[in-house]
Amino acid sequence: MTHPLGQIRAALFDLDDTLLDRSSAFEATFREFYDSHPSINSTSDWGEALDFFWSLSPHGTINGQDAAVRITERWPSIQHDPAEFEAWFFNTLGRQARPIDGAMEFVEELNEARFPWAVVTNGLKFQMVKLEHSGFGSVVPFAIVSRLFGADKPDPRIYNEAVRRLKISFKGIDDIEPSEILFVGDNPYTDITGAAGVGMKTAWVKVSDEFPDDAPVPDMVIGSVVEFRGLLGLG
Repeated sequence: MTHPLGQIRAALFDLDDTLLDRSSAFEATFREFYDSHPSINSTSDWGEALDFFWSLSPHGTINGQDAAVRITERWPSIQHDPAEFEAWFFNTLGRQARPIDGAMEFVEELNEARFPWAVVTNGLKFQMVKLEHSGFGSVVPFAIVSRLFGADKPDPRIYNEAVRRLKISFKGIDDIEPSEILFVGDNPYTDITGAAGVGMKTAWVKVSDEFPDDAPVPDMVIGSVVEFRGLLGLG
């Protein structure tokens, strides 16, 4: 793959809001929660409740146990064990996981072209549920989930592990350098900062109007991973 930045021989992708439509899954999960709790739906309309639920997820992440505590603070009649709520939430979120439009076709084309790629995502074991239910589990060459691996992005160890596995998984790239790998993600502070820190090229999936001033400027800004089809000559 050759693009304006030079030769790119492999790509690594974040999962949520990069390959998966996190927003629709998040809203569907909390809609299920809202509909099953009269103490919420009888006192708050869906729009008001949804605004609160989104407030539990700053910067595109959510701590399930902290969210459970805040829900109880907002609606005291809802009493639940934080650990049980966390398990319910992430399992349900996983069941609701769907690919971003065109993303599945894109990665299938990567596989047909034998182009090296993989997924590197922060999160708990429930990220594997998302991969399974979205269909990506059967097509991704490998996926590194941070809490199963033992280090979260932007820790350089998770990126270095991805390079090691790329070399094992694909023939002909034993000599690949980080500068020949493109990392694609939506989070400036984990995806872009971490990948740039180990020397990878970066592409930011634009999920907000402005890229923050306190993160490394990405090499590319895109609206969707599907935009890479043209760069690969796949479409």
